[in-house]
Amino acid sequence: MSGTPTAVLFDVDGTLVDSNYLHTVCWWEAFIQAGHDVPLPREHPVPPPVAEPHTVRFTPMSTSVTDGLNRPVVAVANRLPVQRGDDGWELSPGGLVTALRPVMSTHPGAWVGWDGGTKGMPPTLPDSGVRLVPVGLSAVQIRNYYHGFANATMWPLLHNAIEKPRFERPWWYSYRDVNAIFADRALAALDERPDAIAWVHDYHLMLVPQLIRSRRADQPIGFFLHVPWPSPDIFARLPWREQVLTGLLGADLVAFHTDRYRGNFLRSCARQLGDSGIEVRDSSVILPDGRAVATVTAPISIDAAEFAEHATDPGTSARIEALAGQFSGRTLLLGVDRLDYTKGIVERLQAVELLLERNPELRTSLAFLQIAVPSRDDVREYRQLRDTVERRIGRINGLFTEPGNDVPVHYLYRGLPPRQLAAYYALADALLVTPLIDGMNLVCKEYVTVQQARGGSGVLVLSEFTGAAVELPQAVLCNPFDVEGLSYRIEHALRQPAEDRRKALAAMAEHIRTHDVHRWVTDQLAEIAARRDHARFFR
Repeated sequence: MSGTPTAVLFDVDGTLVDSNYLHTVCWWEAFIQAGHDVPLPREHPVPPPVAEPHTVRFTPMSTSVTDGLNRPVVAVANRLPVQRGDDGWELSPGGLVTALRPVMSTHPGAWVGWDGGTKGMPPTLPDSGVRLVPVGLSAVQIRNYYHGFANATMWPLLHNAIEKPRFERPWWYSYRDVNAIFADRALAALDERPDAIAWVHDYHLMLVPQLIRSRRADQPIGFFLHVPWPSPDIFARLPWREQVLTGLLGADLVAFHTDRYRGNFLRSCARQLGDSGIEVRDSSVILPDGRAVATVTAPISIDAAEFAEHATDPGTSARIEALAGQFSGRTLLLGVDRLDYTKGIVERLQAVELLLERNPELRTSLAFLQIAVPSRDDVREYRQLRDTVERRIGRINGLFTEPGNDVPVHYLYRGLPPRQLAAYYALADALLVTPLIDGMNLVCKEYVTVQQARGGSGVLVLSEFTGAAVELPQAVLCNPFDVEGLSYRIEHALRQPAEDRRKALAAMAEHIRTHDVHRWVTDQLAEIAARRDHARFFR
């Protein structure tokens, strides 16, 4: 099931009906009262025979959409979404917080997450009544669960083992224990709001769905994976592969960015759990007890309206004017990434070096600005990556800076607030998004939105190994593993006619506008509620 489907009603022949047509529930009730068998949707298995074939427990499935929008939400994620700022507590930066902010601003409920060791955490989200439920972790748990299993085992494994994953049993034991702690805190929050949807996020907490299910059998549970899911051959390397899959299958709905990730997950289930009575049927996994776990493709997005507003804000225009003086007379290439080995920053710099080597005239007419957001700088491999990036930048500037001219590569090692980032997006003639693999990548969506809002003609160079490449085929797609080929793709992008660029921007911006984060949230919550009600309906 690709895209972001919201339909939760089924026609008499088992086809999906738009969930907006809520009046069809009356037809369903009349149909059942007439003594007819209820047709089964095509993507679900036939349940075991019931004692009274014409007596069905019926919860009108049309209400699931409304319920999904109105129910409280208990979000469970690795970190709480707040940090201490200059003026008190504020929302943290980051893709997950950005994505979930609309949920938490419009739904009552709670957010369960690690407190980061920070004292004096506020009881609720800033400007919201959503309760913060902090999870405290010891130094040993942080080392083994977070730095160990989550980020040295699962992160590289799920990113196609670009870096070799490490398999350490003490890390696994800690991951298992910490997931149990998160589940306990989530269950306590759910006890306070029995009608809430439990929404678990990302690779840190893949055991939590089953831990919740084992104690609340009827709890609506969704899980969203924000990173890729690798091929079954790569996932099979994990010594605890069955336990992780079983943990995820505690959810009613497991969602992924792309069809490929979802397909890899289903094939992993069939390969690792087939002998245990689990069966994969189409997009669902059928458990031995008959419960069906649905999978969907649901690419995450941005708040497009908010970024368009940033783009046209008078303060942004002032920042653009200031930056324009710095890069006057030069074509500006931009890279914005968290400093991580999956992002392809080194390969990008190598491609820029080849571009300048091949085109001497660009050495004084082109500038490349890399914004690297600090990440896990207490981990040795990340410190080494930073050293490699900064040495490469020094090498390029040493080779190609002409006397009396500015350096060709500029570098910022820090994060920027959204309005300041919007100014860089608006000024850049091209954005280079070249990860070796990335679950989605929201930076490219931000850039396209800002460029379109300001009537720009910027061009997006986008790795084909990102989830965003599926949604934005109008970008100049590239293979970052082919460094020389990447340099030619950048050159091709710079030579595109302005009209072609504008047409591509318009098409991509329209898709982002109509598939924004608010739609993603609405569809996900409706799907979770619908799947749980559907399970009750056919019980």
